[in-house]
Amino acid sequence: MSLISRAKGLILAPRKEWDAITTEDVGIPNLYRNYILYLAAIPPFASFISSWLFGFYSRATLTYVHSTFAAGLWRALVQYALSLPAIFLIAFVLSMAAPYFEGETNDRRALTLAAYAYTPAWLAAGFGLVPGLRFLDFLGFWGVYIFYLGATRMLGVPKDNVDVYTVVALAVTMATSALHGRIVHLIAPGLMV
Repeated sequence: MSLISRAKGLILAPRKEWDAITTEDVGIPNLYRNYILYLAAIPPFASFISSWLFGFYSRATLTYVHSTFAAGLWRALVQYALSLPAIFLIAFVLSMAAPYFEGETNDRRALTLAAYAYTPAWLAAGFGLVPGLRFLDFLGFWGVYIFYLGATRMLGVPKDNVDVYTVVALAVTMATSALHGRIVHLIAPGLMV
């Protein structure tokens, strides 16, 4: 399955796509190499290009500021590099939590679930390239529904528990994203001009 057709299937027909995914046996290295590495690059580099070319509004100075090329690129690289283990951390926690919701522990399938559920958020981050379209990031929340559909298929969480498990997954994802953002800011604060 190609990256484009997989992403398209998850966005437009998630039920049908999950049916196809459950029959596949993709290992963690292949999932990273053929899917995650490419899509996880969209948010940091879209943000970098946009802030370098167009700048962004700073509430602190009440003006538009631009990141320097070197600082922006460094920040994008750090953000990207740290996002790769972050998605695995999310998957690991979800795998460990699944038995509490009558599901099964399976790190590989949990990573598949997390990565495919993250697809809309990764793609929606591309709107950040165009000034004024950043608000379309909210389209990434389609991933919550994709996760909801995939949790039963990938980790065996019963339908009676999948709604609460989805809320837990959302909380884990938000906490991991906040930690990721904080670490990125400590390593690469981003110099502005």
